[in-house]
Amino acid sequence: MQSKGMEAILSYLRSLNITFTERTVPYRRGEMKALYIKQIVDLTALPDQVLKPVVQYAASTGKPLKAAQVMNDVIYAADCRLETDTKKIQSHILEGMVVLLFSTDPQYVVVNIKKVEHRNVSEPEITYTVRGPRDCFVETLDVNLSLIRYRLKDPSLRVEMMEVGKRTKTSVAVIYMEDIASNTVVTEIKKRIGGISIDSVWGTSELQHFLQNSKHNLFPLLGTTERSDWACESIVEGRVVILADGGHIALIAPHIFAESMYACDDRYDNKFFGLFSRILRYMALYIVLCPSSQYIAIVSFHSYILPIQYTVLLSQLRQNVLFSPLIEVLLLELLVELIREALMRVPSKIGTAIGVVGAIIIGQAATSAGVFSPLLLIIVSAELLASFAIPDYFAVHPFRILKFLVILMTGSMGLFGFILALTVILISMFSLNSFGVPYMAPFAPFDRYDYRRALMFSRAASPYRQQYLRTKDGTRTDLYHENMEPK
Repeated sequence: MQSKGMEAILSYLRSLNITFTERTVPYRRGEMKALYIKQIVDLTALPDQVLKPVVQYAASTGKPLKAAQVMNDVIYAADCRLETDTKKIQSHILEGMVVLLFSTDPQYVVVNIKKVEHRNVSEPEITYTVRGPRDCFVETLDVNLSLIRYRLKDPSLRVEMMEVGKRTKTSVAVIYMEDIASNTVVTEIKKRIGGISIDSVWGTSELQHFLQNSKHNLFPLLGTTERSDWACESIVEGRVVILADGGHIALIAPHIFAESMYACDDRYDNKFFGLFSRILRYMALYIVLCPSSQYIAIVSFHSYILPIQYTVLLSQLRQNVLFSPLIEVLLLELLVELIREALMRVPSKIGTAIGVVGAIIIGQAATSAGVFSPLLLIIVSAELLASFAIPDYFAVHPFRILKFLVILMTGSMGLFGFILALTVILISMFSLNSFGVPYMAPFAPFDRYDYRRALMFSRAASPYRQQYLRTKDGTRTDLYHENMEPK
C-alpha cells in the first residue's frame, strides 16, 4: 500500500479508540508499522520472532521491504499469512494478531502470536473418576483442542471452526470423525450454529440453548462433559462434540436419556458391576421423583393399602404435625432445595457449616416443633442423596422441577394424579428427539443389541457401535463379525 494509504488506515484505526499499540520499523524509502494489542499478544515472542529479524534485515539490505518477502524469508513466526483486504485489519487486531503494514506494498502480513492467560488443566470437579484420566477442559479453545488431538491421532478427525456472536465473535469448534459420524447430524449442527444471530455468546453453556429443538425444552437434548477423554470417546462412537472459547464444558450430540446414567468409570469396571451401578442409578432417579408424592397419596387418600400396624405407626408419627401432608411436603422440599442452592453459592470453607445448620439443626428443630414428621424428613433426605448418585449433574435438574408437578397432582387427586403425572412425563420424554435420534432410545424404539449394551456394556463384547446413531461405520472391531451380527 502507498504511504498515504497506510496513513489513512492508521487514522481510521486511531479514531476507533481500540487502544492498540504501534511499533515503527523504518527502512529505505519507507517504513513498516506493527499494530497489536499488547494485552493479548506474546510480548516475548514479538521482538524475538518479528521485530528484531525485520530490523536486522532492513539494516543489512538497505532495500524496500515487501510483505511476501518478510513473511517467507525474515520473520520466524510459525503462523502467519498474507492479506490484501484492508477492511479486515481491525478484526485481526481485535483477535490478538499482529498486523504488519508496509508503506511500499499493498499487501500486509498477519502474524499469530496470540497469548491469552488461562488456568492450568486441572482435575474434573463435576464428573469425578476413580480409574480414568483426570484432565479436563479449560476456558481456552486452543488448550481444549490440544487435549482432543493428543488422544485422537486419526486422519479422519475433523475440526471445523465457526464464529458466533456479532460482538464477541466467539470461536466455536465442531469436532467429529468424518468416516463415522452421520452427515445428517453434522449438517444440522452446523446449520443451527450458523443460524444463531445474537450479539454475544459466552461459551457452550449459552450455546446449548440455541441448539435445542425448542426454546422451551425442559430436558437437555445435548450431552455435556468437562472431561476430554469422555469427549474423545463420544467422537469415536460417532457423535459430534462442540467446543467454544470461554467455556470449559463440551456439548455432545446426539444425546439420549440413557447416556445420563453412564459414568466415566463404567468403561473400566467389570461389566457386571456396571450393570449393578446402572440399576442403582435408575433406582436413584425413581427416588428423586416419586417417594414424597407417594407419601402424600398414602397419608391423605389411600392409607388402607398399608398393613394396619403400619397405618397406626404412621398416624402416631403425624399426630403432632400442624400441616396437611401436601403443605408439609412442599415446605420441606423447598427447604431442601434452598439448602442445596446455598451450598452451591457460598465459599467451600463455610459450605460444611451451612450443611450442618440446615440438615441437622433446622431439621431437628422443625421435627420437634411439629412442622414435619420424622418419616418425611427421612424420605426427603434420601431424595437429596439420590440426586447426587446420577452421573450427569445437569440431567437431574428437570426432575427436580417435575417433582413439584407430581407432588401437586398427587395432592389434588391421590394415586390417580400420581400416575397421571408420571404418564405425562413419560409421554413428553418419548416424544423428544436429539438431532433425529429418539431421546428414549434404545428403549423406544426398542433395539435388542443397544438395549443390552445400555445396561451391560463391555467394549470387548460389543463389536458394533450403537445402532440408533446410524453411523457410517458401525463397527468397532472385526473380531466378532461372523458370530455377532446385531439383531
